[in-house]
Amino acid sequence: MNYTDTDSNTTCVMTYSHDGFGLGHLRRNTTIASALARQVPDSSVLMMIGCPSGAVFKLPTGVDFIKLPSVIKRNTGVWLPLRLRIGLEKTKALRVATIQEAVRVFHPQILLVDHVPVGIWGELLPSLQMLKRRGDAPTIVLGLRDILDAPEVTRTLWEREGTYEAIRRYYDEIFIYGRKELFDTGAAYGLNQFAPKLRYVGYVCDQEPPKSQSEMRRELQIENKLLVVTGGGGADAFPMMLECMKALKILGANSGLEAIFITGPLMESGQREHLGDMAKGLNVRVLVHVDDHLSYMNAADLVVTMAGYNSLYQLVRLGKKGLVIPRSGPSAEQQTRARLFAERGLVDVILPAELSPERVAEKIMDDLERTDYPAYEPAFDTNGSQTAADRLAEHLTAVRMSSTAYYSGRGQGETRIYR
Repeated sequence: MNYTDTDSNTTCVMTYSHDGFGLGHLRRNTTIASALARQVPDSSVLMMIGCPSGAVFKLPTGVDFIKLPSVIKRNTGVWLPLRLRIGLEKTKALRVATIQEAVRVFHPQILLVDHVPVGIWGELLPSLQMLKRRGDAPTIVLGLRDILDAPEVTRTLWEREGTYEAIRRYYDEIFIYGRKELFDTGAAYGLNQFAPKLRYVGYVCDQEPPKSQSEMRRELQIENKLLVVTGGGGADAFPMMLECMKALKILGANSGLEAIFITGPLMESGQREHLGDMAKGLNVRVLVHVDDHLSYMNAADLVVTMAGYNSLYQLVRLGKKGLVIPRSGPSAEQQTRARLFAERGLVDVILPAELSPERVAEKIMDDLERTDYPAYEPAFDTNGSQTAADRLAEHLTAVRMSSTAYYSGRGQGETRIYR
């Protein structure tokens, strides 16, 4: 079948996030895609995602998604099918074929890849090769969060998988979703060899203004000090939330505290139900997912969270007190980020080896009374989504100009056909 371009004025942008664990990759791409769609009104942004719950976050007009078969990360560089019973090789083949056909038909002018330059199992390589062979080759951008894993782990994995060579061959630019002054991603992960391609864009945070603390507390009918416990997507948040619920039981119903647990859509239903059962008799609400997550955090006197990218940078953006409990693995990312934040006086931390209900209860009560944090950190630029969208818009302008020249050179009035 041939696909004829009937709307040559439409700008097509594609994003990829493998989504092997949690919602962080999907959240970043969604935030950037939304900013770009608002900035470039004639654009269409198609996101390729692997999140088991689909897009999860609200999408504006101009943004849609294709769902890939879900996988789950079991160890560094190790992914397995999450739901389908078709085996590893067929899952790989299905994801590769879906990506390649979507790229072929959609014919993007920009491809933004999050976190995994070659895709899991190298699934992006056939599409990257196909795109680079196009006469009107798109701009291909790699987006990386600031902290990936322990540097030696990432470097070893990337050497083994040929990632450095793929970046050299296929990528036109690298967005670092962070600030070099706070964490030198280029130096840590061997990316300074691509220095002309590197661009630190700042931290990608949801830019929607939250409701004020007083307004949100009235809406939620909060009368006491409020604890908000959140775990991102929730796939691995149950152990942390279980310790928090046990801590609230220790403090008792007369602690003067109210708590809202936001489990996340990826937490297993049985785990969520267990938390709900434990909450009986306490002034605690257990919610699955909220659209206005920032407003819930803003209403809190103290936020207890894991150390995921989105959770911590949203916390800093709001200037809220946070008790951070990073996960123990499978990567060193969260513990590294938690230590970095704690060293700068931005959060309080309980490391996995120190975690117990008694320790959590003690920290909650201490942190509610503390006035010495969070410290002000001027280097935190939380406008990364707009900076990234601005840069992508610049690329689109350049691509449009080169595409016009390309097709004019092939003859006036020629119909553009994708085969």
